[in-house]
Amino acid sequence: MKMLDDDEFRIQLRVADNVYPAFCKRSEERLLRKAATLINEKIQLYSEKFLAAKLDKRNLLALAAIHISAENELLRQEADTSPLLEKIELLDKELEEYIHSI
Repeated sequence: MKMLDDDEFRIQLRVADNVYPAFCKRSEERLLRKAATLINEKIQLYSEKFLAAKLDKRNLLALAAIHISAENELLRQEADTSPLLEKIELLDKELEEYIHSI
């Protein structure tokens, strides 16, 4: 059995009609519960969208995972500041060259 520190405890998350135990810090509980809610919302969305196809929970979970992963990757790309930093460094270098030339 896992030994928990004072800040960790066990919660149960319901996803796609299944209950999953999870160990988390109190500060992470809200995030985990929100994630489970998001997954369930995506499953419901795809269940309604593909009602005629009668997809099983496994396929609905896969679609939800793909959707959430794509959103996550888009956010990661938008948060990438390296092109901006490169432009700032270039402008800084040009500014220094200009200042030294006058």
